[in-house]
Amino acid sequence: MSKISVIIPVYNGEAFIARAIKSALKQTVKPYEVIVIDDGSTDGTAEELGAFKDRVTVISIPNGGVANARNTGILASSGEFVAFLDADDVWYENKLRLQLDAFERFPEVGFCCCDYVYLNKNRNSKFNHFSRFKEDEDIVFDEPLRTPALEALIKQNFVGTCSNVMVRRRVLDQVGLFNINYKQAEDYDLWLRCALVTKFLLQSSALLEKSTHDNNLTNNFLETLLYHEKVLINIRHDATAAEQISQIDAKYQSALAKVRYEIGNLCYEANDRLTAFRYFFVGLGSCLSVDNFRLFGYFFGRKLLRTISFGLLKRKRA
Repeated sequence: MSKISVIIPVYNGEAFIARAIKSALKQTVKPYEVIVIDDGSTDGTAEELGAFKDRVTVISIPNGGVANARNTGILASSGEFVAFLDADDVWYENKLRLQLDAFERFPEVGFCCCDYVYLNKNRNSKFNHFSRFKEDEDIVFDEPLRTPALEALIKQNFVGTCSNVMVRRRVLDQVGLFNINYKQAEDYDLWLRCALVTKFLLQSSALLEKSTHDNNLTNNFLETLLYHEKVLINIRHDATAAEQISQIDAKYQSALAKVRYEIGNLCYEANDRLTAFRYFFVGLGSCLSVDNFRLFGYFFGRKLLRTISFGLLKRKRA
């Protein structure tokens, strides 16, 4: 049986860490090791971890962020496969087995991610993550992607979370660890680097649940998008990536433009209109194409119309 290392970073997760660990220990294919990195928690996380005794390996470190915590776990692990689990997520019992089956069926695949159920407690709703990509011609399920993984991933981060990922260790040995300089989107950066060296497979089965709560880093969507933009810019300067990206330059520039429009849109909603309009024009300059000009017109035109309407309304009231 192939050895699987499970890496769980946690920071002040006393309310949910036990659920995550139990979901890893209850897998139908037992992990070789479950490594929990306590990233300087100041609540009752240590007590929760102590209850598992020798069933998990706990590494306590000073708070240094989730990328550093995951890297600590990777360096301490020894499995042939590495699976990531966020402390506030829960795996279904067959998650590891089905992903291991996929790797055995497709030995050329080095990166596997599955669908998951996203629970929004604020809206009392749930949806499957991959439902957003069913009409995307670049996305296929339960077999290796036909479109080069780098091209599909630059277009959009279809992975979505660390908790649905299992990767061969040899891939991580090739591309390195998470970039600790990224507060967010550090996972997207690593997935892009993985896409440079291996094939990707997306599983249509939802094998875990992910919930929203006040401590979710990705609740700050604007900051997430700003780091997403930074990752896309920096990957272009990677010596290994530059040649591959040059072959899909138009798609790369289009993806960068779309991210900038989304940033501008969120800046506008946050009443930072100057930054919003600047990002709209930066997005326009990112990709000189008819489609991009239309997209610019959509974002810029709608916000300009709202701005003018607000101005006229204020004058009437005055």
